[in-house]
Amino acid sequence: MATFPEYIAQNEERDGVRFSWNVWPSSRLEATRMVVPVAALFTPLRERSDLPPIQYEPVLCSRATCRAVLNPLCQVDYRAKLWACNFCYQRNQFPPSYAGISEVNQPAELLPHFSTIEYVVQRGPQMPLVFLYVVDTCMEDEDLQALKESLQMSLSLLPPTALVGLITFGRMVQVHELGCEGISKSYVFRGTKDLNAKQLQDMLGLTKPSAAQGRGPQTSQQPLSNRRWREMGWPCGICLG
Repeated sequence: MATFPEYIAQNEERDGVRFSWNVWPSSRLEATRMVVPVAALFTPLRERSDLPPIQYEPVLCSRATCRAVLNPLCQVDYRAKLWACNFCYQRNQFPPSYAGISEVNQPAELLPHFSTIEYVVQRGPQMPLVFLYVVDTCMEDEDLQALKESLQMSLSLLPPTALVGLITFGRMVQVHELGCEGISKSYVFRGTKDLNAKQLQDMLGLTKPSAAQGRGPQTSQQPLSNRRWREMGWPCGICLG
């Protein structure tokens, strides 16, 4: 029988996911007392031969500010057909298509050995994949060169239509706008200054300007943030070219 560290290592190797903790907080109070927040490192596009893509919509938390996906860490009441979100602890009703679930008849997303699942979502616009590289440049020249080679290799493994973004940080944080041909353009932020999310969105042009600013209302049906992503990102195939 495998030890607990060996069990965790096997799960990480199988799923391509590593968490900052090997247990999940059981209550909101316990979550607030954690010194290190729960975080995870994912391996994008990792293939699993034992689990093909799921051909139905994921079940989402009903709380508008959460919308987390049903997963094996959620608490499930099979008799009442309810599940409690493990992110916000909201109690949710299962959709009618899950009427037949039980402890011996569970959907794939509740099975512990399927902690990562790829869904094929049929509705909504088909957006390209977005990969954001966040690179620490405070290193020796030899290490920096090795990092550049690793980044080039990882780009070759991405779909050609994927959008690629780049953020580098040292003494300054630079958000690079890769969509500018012929010139190098980036937004530079001082590393010692704290900025909230709203300030960053305004500086990067990710928020919709008001009519009072003299720009008029947005006429495009595409959200401004999506269009800015396309401007700031760059297709992977062009990056490699």
